[in-house]
Amino acid sequence: MLTTLIPVTRDWTHTAVVDAIAASDIPRERLILVLDAPGCEAWERDLSAIGFDVETHRTESDGPPSERLERRRSHAKMREFTLPLVGDGPLLTLDDDTIVPLDVYARLSAAGPHATGVQVSRWGSPKCGVYRGRTALAYRAGGIEPIDRCGHYCLLTTGAMYRVTAVHAPSECYMQPIPGLAVDWGCVCGHLTEDGVLWPSTV
Repeated sequence: MLTTLIPVTRDWTHTAVVDAIAASDIPRERLILVLDAPGCEAWERDLSAIGFDVETHRTESDGPPSERLERRRSHAKMREFTLPLVGDGPLLTLDDDTIVPLDVYARLSAAGPHATGVQVSRWGSPKCGVYRGRTALAYRAGGIEPIDRCGHYCLLTTGAMYRVTAVHAPSECYMQPIPGLAVDWGCVCGHLTEDGVLWPSTV
């Protein structure tokens, strides 16, 4: 059985993100919802309404700090909170600002067992949060290739692998290396911002 993990730090993204998930092929099975900020209860209601078996957990966080390094420290603390919640089996991790494509699960399953999609940075960089060594790779059209590291925004892995790779230094924005990790460049996710959804410029 697939477990989907979604940590939430904001509420304003929930309608667009849930609508994308509802339209996708992600199996409606167990979903771990981690509310890492107050005022995000609508996520639980709407994810349950589209058929997920939602298991909600709340951290003691008051929400993400404004300073960037402190946000990363808070993010690492939140990831530590999630480690005992996942089982050993298949795990799909999503961020609360990720707009998944319709065929996200089919694409990652075909590229996996450890596979990620791509999402461009909200800061305007063409780099997509996927790494070979410590070098971030820029978006390229199509194909599947091996990589070493990625962010959490759209990753199919296992709970067992997640527990040993998810927590990272606050100065970094990617998981620890995952053996056998691949990126599917055709699994393109939108990055939701307050100004709209960002997509790679060539999509």
